Amino acid sequence: MSNHTNADLDKLSFDEYARIIAERGAAKYGNPDTPKLSFEQIAASEMTFAEIEAEYGEETAINAGIARDPDTWELTEEDFARSRPMAEVMPELVEALNRRRNGWSDEHETRTNSPVEGIGPLVRIDLDLAAYFRFGGPGDWQQRLNDTLRKAVIAQQDERSVD
Repeated sequence: MSNHTNADLDKLSFDEYARIIAERGAAKYGNPDTPKLSFEQIAASEMTFAEIEAEYGEETAINAGIARDPDTWELTEEDFARSRPMAEVMPELVEALNRRRNGWSDEHETRTNSPVEGIGPLVRIDLDLAAYFRFGGPGDWQQRLNDTLRKAVIAQQDERSVD
């Protein structure tokens, strides 16, 4: 059995890491009377997640699932050399993610058809306010929002005219 420390494991390839974890799991969880398989044998076997977990531990069962997945592989130095920043490859997606990270996304924006010069085409509304109007009563939520804003603007104009 390997005597790698947990810190050392982070530096290993997936295959080596999975082999060590399987050995540790077999020693800790397995039935001593059951012959132990190598990690490669576990991954290639017909054993279910639950069967692997019982004999080798949860982490080995997860690693076996990863190893069995044809859509996963360990990246090589060549893969890393060909890699490009996401902002270079998909700038529109990065912009959308940044908007969402800053609290806004297209789902949270309501488009307006304002003919007023200088007013942008989007009105951003906090999610809790949008939910209040969308689910807060009968009829068109956008009309109710518009009516509420109009009342607030008229009330503010009335207050200013009194001063």
